[in-house]
Amino acid sequence: MKPLLNQASGALNTLLESAQLYQALLEVGQDTLPKTLQPHLIGVSFEQQALILQIDESIWATQLRFYEPTLLGIFQEHFPHLELNRVKVKTLLQPKQAKKEWKITSYPSTQDASEMQQLSEKMPTEGLKKALNKLSLRAKKKPS
Repeated sequence: MKPLLNQASGALNTLLESAQLYQALLEVGQDTLPKTLQPHLIGVSFEQQALILQIDESIWATQLRFYEPTLLGIFQEHFPHLELNRVKVKTLLQPKQAKKEWKITSYPSTQDASEMQQLSEKMPTEGLKKALNKLSLRAKKKPS
C-alpha cells in the first residue's frame, strides 16, 4: 500500500510543480501587459518554438498583438533554451451564462386589461403609460 501512496504523492507533486510553473508564466505575461488587458490573458504555454498566449475573448486578440514582441522578448530572455521565435494567440471561450427567460405566470382578466388600457390613456408620464398598455396586452396573449 505504501509504494502506491508514494507513487500517487510523486505524481501529485509533479502536477503541483507544473501548476506552479504555469501560474508563474501567466503572472510574467500579465505583468507585461497594461491593466485593462491583464485579466484577459488566462494562460501561457509553449508549443515547439512558439509562445502560446491564451485569452478569454477574441475581441482582445487585436490589442494583445501589439504586445507580442515585448512578451516574446521577455520569454526568450528567461527561457533561451526553448528557442522561441513566434507567438500564437488562442482564444479559450469561457462558458456563457444562460440568459434568463421571462415567463408570464399570470394574465389579467379581460376586464382588468380594459381598465389598465383606460388608465394608461390618462397617465401623464410616457413610461407608465407604456407599461400599463403593455400589461393590458397580456390578456390578449392568454393561452386558451
